[in-house]
Amino acid sequence: MADALSAPLPLISKERDADQRYMRRMTTHHQQGIILAHLAVARARDSHLRSLAALMVASQSGENMIFARWWDGWFGEPMPMCSDNERPSMPGYLNLAQMAEARDAADGGFDSTFIRLMSLHHAGAVQMADQEWHSGGDPRLRLMAHAIRHEQQGQIALMHGVDGIEAMRQATRNMFANNL
Repeated sequence: MADALSAPLPLISKERDADQRYMRRMTTHHQQGIILAHLAVARARDSHLRSLAALMVASQSGENMIFARWWDGWFGEPMPMCSDNERPSMPGYLNLAQMAEARDAADGGFDSTFIRLMSLHHAGAVQMADQEWHSGGDPRLRLMAHAIRHEQQGQIALMHGVDGIEAMRQATRNMFANNL
C-alpha cells in the first residue's frame, strides 16, 4: 500500500486545473483545521473531544501527506499553498478573529467554542469535497474527496453528541447522499 502512495500513477483527469485547485485549497484548509484541533487536544475538558481532536490531527495530516505525494508525482513540483487573498474565499476557512476566539477562549468555554468553530470549518471542507466528488477530476482524488466528506460529517455529528443508532443512520444517509 505504501508503494501505491509514494509512486502515484499519472493524473487521469478531464479537469487538471480544478484538481490542482482542490488539492491546494483542501491542503490549506486542513492546515488550519490541524492548528485548531491541536488547541483542542491541549485544552478541551471533555476527554472524548480531546480524543476526537487527536483523530482530526492524524487524519488531516495524513490526507495532506497524500495530497503532497500525489501533487509531486502528478505535477513534478512542490505544491504552492493558497495565498492570503485566496483563503477567505474557501468555505469554512476561519478568519483571524475566529482563530483568536478559539485561542483566547476561557477554559470553561473552550469546548463549546471549539465545537462551534470546528463544525463551521468542517462544513466548509464538506462543501469543497462535495464539489470535487461531483467533478470530472481524477477518480482517485474524487474518491478521497468522498472519504473526506464522509469523515468530516461524522466528526461534526460526534462533536454534537450524536451516537448509537442515530449516528449509524446519519452516516448511512451521508454516504449514500453522494449517489454511490
